[in-house]
Order: sequence, then structure tokens, then C-alpha cells
Amino acid sequence: MSEVQAITEKEAKARALDIKSLDNPKAMKLYRRFDGILILVLFAFITLGIQIQFTLTAGDWDYWIDWRDRRWWPLVSPFTLLLFIGAFTYGIWTRLRLPIIATAVTTLLCLVSWLSRYLNFYEFTHFPMSFTFPSTYIGLGILLDCTLAMTRSLVVSAMIGGGLFGALVYPLNWSFMAPYKVPVEFNGTLMSVADLMGYEYIRTTTPEYLRIIEESTLRTFGGSVTPLTAVFAGLCGIVIYAIFLYVGSWINGLDKYAKRIV
Repeated sequence: MSEVQAITEKEAKARALDIKSLDNPKAMKLYRRFDGILILVLFAFITLGIQIQFTLTAGDWDYWIDWRDRRWWPLVSPFTLLLFIGAFTYGIWTRLRLPIIATAVTTLLCLVSWLSRYLNFYEFTHFPMSFTFPSTYIGLGILLDCTLAMTRSLVVSAMIGGGLFGALVYPLNWSFMAPYKVPVEFNGTLMSVADLMGYEYIRTTTPEYLRIIEESTLRTFGGSVTPLTAVFAGLCGIVIYAIFLYVGSWINGLDKYAKRIV
């Protein structure tokens, strides 16, 4: 009983010191600085994590405008994003009821991608920005968050929002890719703008042994494979989003072990 009393007395003293520190301007200033540094570090960690994961999984298919109409790009890109979105959405929604993760993840990816493409491809390797600008997924993130906000159910949002997130990748970026299908004549040969860009700017995959890139450029653009790929991507998006919602629930359940350790 004496040990329990000693522990409670220590806790009471610690709480009293914390309360007193609130009246200390210097201590409050240090607390605010520490909180600001911690927020910046976490923000940078999450942003870089999203960018690195997207680069390693869907990087080559999203780097070049003439490789984005392949069967792989509209499949791999939503999968990669839904990994992060599903894992973080569960915790933020169950604890704070904030349907913002999908929009935040896609917006951060857009901002970092533009900075990366400008510095790495335009300034360093002198590729034109019209050839390497990033795809947009912000509309998909807003749609997924709105589905969660309107239904207030993770299961329903996974069925509807996850499916639309995967299925609408291609239609959302359709208008950006359409001008590169315009026919041009080059040395007496009829080709598209994407073909010409592919011939003028030779590229390799990174890393080469992990990529499956089809030959030529924009050959499947607008073809019969496009709606089939969109439907399959929607179905797989439901599965991936649901799986990582479960992963997020498992991660959030680990706090009981942290409480025991503390």
C-alpha cells in the first residue's frame, strides 16, 4: 500500500509541476517551439514517405506523359495511394471524425511531385515540363473524403469511395493526355506528339529490373482496354482500401501496449 501511495504522490507532484509550468512564459515558449519542431518533423516524414513510396511503386508510369496510358499506370497508382490513405483514415476518423486524409495525401503528393519534377527533370536533366508534369489525384481524394463524410461509414466508403478512386484515375487525367495524341509529321513519317517525344528523349526505367514498360507510346489511349482497366482498378481499389483500413485498426489497437509500457 505504501508503494502505491508513493507512486500516486509522484504523479501528483508531476502534475503540479506541469500546471505550474503553464504560468511560466519561458516554459510555455519552449513547449511551443518543441511542438512546432515536432509537427514539422512529422509533416516532413509523412510527405517524404508518401513521395518515396509512390516513386518506388508507380514512379516510372507517372513520370512520363507517354507511359501513363498503359494498363499498369491506372492500376498501380490508386493502389499506392490507397495504402497510405486507408491506414491513416481509420485512426483519424475513429478518434477525431475528420474525413481529410485522402485529400491531404493527394494534395501533398501533388505539391512534392511538382517540386521534384521541376528540380530533378527540368533543372537537372533538362526534360521539358510538358513531358514530365505529374498526374492529378486531388479530385479522387476529395471524392473519397466526401463519401466518408456523407455516409459516415468506413465500410460504405470503402465500397463506393474506394471503387470510384480506382476507376476514375484515367478519366480524371484524360484531358491532360489527349493533346499528346495529336498527329504530326516527322521526316515523312506520321506519328503522334507522344511518339515524337519518345523518340527525341530516350529514357530508362529506375530500377530497370523492377519495371514492366510496354513499347512505343500512347498506343492504348482511348482503346477498348481503357474501360476494362478502369473497372478492374475500381474493384481492386475496394479491396486494397478495405485491407488497409483493417491494418489501420490493428495499428490503432497497439496503443494498449504503449499504455502498459508507460
